[in-house]
Amino acid sequence: MKLSIGNLPQTLTDEALEKLLSAHGKVTHLQIKRDKLTKVSLGYGTAEMADADAEKAIASLNGKELEGKKIVVVNQEELTKAQNEAQKKKGSPAVAKPTFGRNQTSGGGNTGVQRRGGSRGS
Repeated sequence: MKLSIGNLPQTLTDEALEKLLSAHGKVTHLQIKRDKLTKVSLGYGTAEMADADAEKAIASLNGKELEGKKIVVVNQEELTKAQNEAQKKKGSPAVAKPTFGRNQTSGGGNTGVQRRGGSRGS
């Protein structure tokens, strides 16, 4: 099962997180997402564990305080489903096209670009 882990302290290392998770079972993959340039933690990551071990980790670590922050540990599939359902409830399409200030139902012409005064090139 793939876990999504959020609200991590920036000082937390991969090794420390693996040690925390491995108390509940074997961790097969772990990654804390980091800034590409500075390599500073972005405060979230992913881990993979066996299903039973992952359930134990979620039950005991979700909401646990770590360096003054309450971490969030959830099943990534359930998180994705919840996000998709929330998007559907909003009634907006999955990929919204920008309208650039024009009314989509109007028949034409208005590109949304503001023209300013002056008589150039006439």
